[in-house]
Amino acid sequence: MSPTRVMICAAALAAQPLAAEAQGATTFRCLGGDGKKHYGNTIPQQCYGRVVEQINAQGMVIKRIDPTANDNKDAEAKAAQDKLDAANRESMRRNRALLATYTSEKDIEEQRGRALADNQKAVREQEARVADLKKRRAGFDKELEFYSDKSGKSKMPPKLQEEIRQTDFDLKVQQDSLEVKKKEVDNINTRYDDDKKRYLALSGKTPAERGVALGMDKGATIVTKTPSSQDDLRNKREAQHRASQERSEVERLERGREADRRRAAYEQQRQYQQQKQQTQQR
Repeated sequence: MSPTRVMICAAALAAQPLAAEAQGATTFRCLGGDGKKHYGNTIPQQCYGRVVEQINAQGMVIKRIDPTANDNKDAEAKAAQDKLDAANRESMRRNRALLATYTSEKDIEEQRGRALADNQKAVREQEARVADLKKRRAGFDKELEFYSDKSGKSKMPPKLQEEIRQTDFDLKVQQDSLEVKKKEVDNINTRYDDDKKRYLALSGKTPAERGVALGMDKGATIVTKTPSSQDDLRNKREAQHRASQERSEVERLERGREADRRRAAYEQQRQYQQQKQQTQQR
């Protein structure tokens, strides 16, 4: 608490006995910094800057004086104002970024179309991965028939069991990813609808109003990208996206080849076991 605030609180506390005389005998009590309780017909000096209780003749607390109450209110008001200022700064930042990204309403719709097209392509690729895993799982089911005895119990090798477990896990992951990709359509449309709404609102403002909305009245500046620079950025992003897709495809093919190698090794082992059993039966 500031020295000025302490002096004001002390003066207010010192004035309490005058009001108390009009209401009857009262006592003031507080817990001092020494850990002891201090009493007096007036505010004890040890109580300055501390919580003080006003007690009537019957020993009941009739008033509680907290000198820090105003400090708490000031802190809460400052925290609320800081939160509001932060929200306003974020809004102005988003507005500047919006006008730096789009030069027209057509720009927004073109980017929406590209985003939706990329999403549909990703969905088709994800569906292909799911179909491939389901096909692989069906192949394992056929292999299990070989290891089932007359009672219906399966005695599959540990290696085959691990491959089935891994395939089931991969299938679950890919199916979940597919659902997420399909739901992204609504998120994409919502995002570009919001961009379009804010762009039209900013475009319809007067220069002065737009300056306030962008924070330019506070010294902020905005640089709108030319169509050519936007095209360069868009091409760069598309190239990065294609490179990522190509890496994913290579990894998928490698996993498929590894699975084929495992199946071939398993088939050789199975044929060897069959020949061994036939030799023993003879």
